Amino acid sequence: MNMCPTIAILIALSLPFMACSSQSCVLDILDEFNEMKVDIAKSKAACATGKPAFFAALTPHFTLTGIDDVLKFDDVRVNRGGAYDPSTGVFTATVQGLYHFSCMILANHRAVVHYQLNKNDQPYILGYSHRGAAADSSTISAVIELIVGDRVFVKHRDAAAEVVYGEAHTSFSGYFIHE
Repeated sequence: MNMCPTIAILIALSLPFMACSSQSCVLDILDEFNEMKVDIAKSKAACATGKPAFFAALTPHFTLTGIDDVLKFDDVRVNRGGAYDPSTGVFTATVQGLYHFSCMILANHRAVVHYQLNKNDQPYILGYSHRGAAADSSTISAVIELIVGDRVFVKHRDAAAEVVYGEAHTSFSGYFIHE
């Protein structure tokens, strides 16, 4: 680990103390230093809450019965900022910027699942988990530019009933990248 920046900071902080000849001067510098620490802590807290991120898995097998069914990932393991709602399956942007979303769908034994990632009410990217020898999965991911209030969710895109395998084999996640 390079200690040079730490040494430079310590020297910079000690220089005003060397120039101070009174106790009040030293106390003023300490007050300013403590205010800086508080500002840095507030800044870190704002950054942490300002960058939404979530990860949710599907625990029960889920039968998609219609073309408008939204997958509701119920096992929420991360939900920074609270922007993902497991009761609806919808992520709602609370911060404008670029986001990354990923969805992995496992089709139930020798079945297929047609699905899509939606931005608001429009398909953004399509997914298809095809009929394999047993169960088969597919993953889609996308970088999406969102404004506050935009919604992102995983939706069924076929009229036939299709079963998505649960037990945390199917997941949906997203996180803020940059403004």
